[in-house]
Amino acid sequence: MSFFRRENSKIYYKNFIFAQINKLKKALIIFLKISFISFLLGIGCCFFIVLKAPTSGKQEKVETVIPQTDIEEDVEVVRALLLFHAADYFVYRGAPIGFQYDMLRELERGIGKNVNIKVEADASKMHKELYSNNYDIVIMDFPHNGFLLPFISRSISHSYSYPVLVSGNKTDTANIGPIIVSNDFSAKLFFTNDSPYSNYPIQRNNARTTEELFEKVDHGEIPYLICDYNQAITLLSFYPNVRILDKAGPQFERRWILNKKNAQLNENINYWLLDFKKTPKYRSLLRKYFSQKSPIITSFAKKQQSDISQYDAIIKRYAQKYDFDWRFVASIIFQETKFIPGLTGRGGSYGLMQLMPAVMEYYDISEEDNDEANIRAGIQHLNLIRKYFDDIEDEEERLYFIAASYNAGRGHIFDAQRLSAKYNYDYKKWDNVSKYLILKSQQEFATDSVVKSGYFPGIHAVRYAEQVMNRYLIYKTAYP
Repeated sequence: MSFFRRENSKIYYKNFIFAQINKLKKALIIFLKISFISFLLGIGCCFFIVLKAPTSGKQEKVETVIPQTDIEEDVEVVRALLLFHAADYFVYRGAPIGFQYDMLRELERGIGKNVNIKVEADASKMHKELYSNNYDIVIMDFPHNGFLLPFISRSISHSYSYPVLVSGNKTDTANIGPIIVSNDFSAKLFFTNDSPYSNYPIQRNNARTTEELFEKVDHGEIPYLICDYNQAITLLSFYPNVRILDKAGPQFERRWILNKKNAQLNENINYWLLDFKKTPKYRSLLRKYFSQKSPIITSFAKKQQSDISQYDAIIKRYAQKYDFDWRFVASIIFQETKFIPGLTGRGGSYGLMQLMPAVMEYYDISEEDNDEANIRAGIQHLNLIRKYFDDIEDEEERLYFIAASYNAGRGHIFDAQRLSAKYNYDYKKWDNVSKYLILKSQQEFATDSVVKSGYFPGIHAVRYAEQVMNRYLIYKTAYP
């Protein structure tokens, strides 16, 4: 009986093994069939794509590009957005100045690129621009938030500051708080344990800037305010009733927020900052703006300047008559003469607006007429230029064309527009037209069939227009 059991057991195991092998064979055959079908389908798809693909380059749509030249690198614009900040930017005798403003101008010279500066007074709008990539540099003191740091790129530090507590001379210091912090201040706050203000309640005011709150402290409407030391030093010259009481937090680094897409530019900026901070010029800027004895801030405060120039009333009168923003006209005059009357330029241009003899004759004035007549004729001439660009609907775009035409003459700007149109670029956009205005300095473009006014070194007119517009946009913020 045991013999038969062993034989049956052997037969059972042999049958089981053969059954498993057959299953594996069937699975392998199915797998090979599926693989072969997939391979055939893949070949068929590739063959179909090849048949459908264009067989000639003539069928492809090729985008026309502006010819590359050695000049293009020279006029590349770095876009900077600067928060309106008492120590970083203000207007003095018609000229924008301030620590950050001057730093950007030094950067412009240092890296050889034009820096286009826009000033923003609203801190909440500045925060939105941190992630927009609309600007290459955003200048504001960004909070030290570790969660957000991976989403932004920051420069190395350009300077340092720390929070301070300020109060009015008439404030009852025995009265406990609250201590106000403005919406544009983001540094860490804490008093040392031995500070008499360590237990005062802190309240953030999201509706007003430091400058607005500083004035309320001066008038006694707010007992205490925390602000940046650099701002405090600047504003104390304007508000004699305000004083610094105590340090309200640790020193912090001030950095620029950089566009993450600009790896090479950001590297250049950081290398420039590293070198510039070692120079006497940098130390001079620190003394100029952050010293308690800064001569320029003291002078500015004593003058209590509320106008761009002594000609503001005249400029406003004629600008309103011809429907111009008076601040744009003021920027033109500053660009021409810095509001110095009676100047004669090369080619015979004369007066605050540097009008050419033919233009003065057209508007029936001469060098014998007063400054008001020169301003009136200049604004009339700007109005005449504007009529030739009525098809440009965007007002800010149109002002670039007007400023460039005031400097170079309309003919060269028309040439650059025609070149833009020829190469399929929008001739109503200054970014396009300015490139071709510069290219008119090359024979290939100066002799093009669409060019009527010939050779022209357009880079100077481009810089003129952009400097006028930069200053105008700053004037708009400073003189709303």
